[in-house]
Amino acid sequence: MDAVSTLLLRLGFSAEIFFQGGFCGSNHFPVQPMRGHLHLLRAGTLTLIQEDGTELPLHGPAVAWYPRPHAHGLGTGAGQAELLCASVHLAGDDAMVDALPACLHASLAQLPALAGTLALLFDEAGTADLGHELVLNRLCEVLIVQLLRHALDRKLMSATALAGSSDAALGKAMHAMQARPGGKWTVEKLAALCGMSRSRFARQFHVVVGCPPAQYLNQQRIARAQALLRQGRLVQDVAIEVGYSSQPAFTRAFRAGARLSPRDWLARDNGERQR
Repeated sequence: MDAVSTLLLRLGFSAEIFFQGGFCGSNHFPVQPMRGHLHLLRAGTLTLIQEDGTELPLHGPAVAWYPRPHAHGLGTGAGQAELLCASVHLAGDDAMVDALPACLHASLAQLPALAGTLALLFDEAGTADLGHELVLNRLCEVLIVQLLRHALDRKLMSATALAGSSDAALGKAMHAMQARPGGKWTVEKLAALCGMSRSRFARQFHVVVGCPPAQYLNQQRIARAQALLRQGRLVQDVAIEVGYSSQPAFTRAFRAGARLSPRDWLARDNGERQR
């Protein structure tokens, strides 16, 4: 069974529209247990304000999905945006929820496969036909499946994380690496977390996840580094925070994982987000 199907079978979810229409000013969304948020920007410019104060601009049409409970805000400055918002109720085990990224956001230009679903959503939002809200909710759920596909295709989330999180014992080690990728993790320490011998842990991890623990740890470090770079952190500071002894060592590892240097990757990422 593919990774998205595995996730959806173990992570039940449902979407419920709570706002549609013109939006101006700002609004804050606190953490709600077992609830994420989906924001669909039809037209205008919207700023996503993350919990740490980072601001991410979106230009419509675009989509932003917070799969996990995550405090955030929306702002339009002096303008107005055409917006549709839904809450997404999550019903699954914590390991699967933790495998999801904090936020997925992209313009429609980056998501051509979603164009049809977004067009149906926006068209339905402009009607008052019978079953209107039910249709909108179901279309949001279809959109979420497509966003999961996009995240896996673009390596914004890892199929290996989904596979490993289905193993209760390995999930402890994976959660530890996700939570503290800069930690001085060794195979012995990770095996101890799972109550396994070193050899059994390494063997089972490779079979279930599809790569050695060290490779998975490096993936988590690069993912955290990318998030920190987006916040404007200096490369040398990011290197230390995610567990590398020097900037050159970090740059080598980053280039091996992302196929670009940290600065080149950030320039490309900024360009894609501003389209």
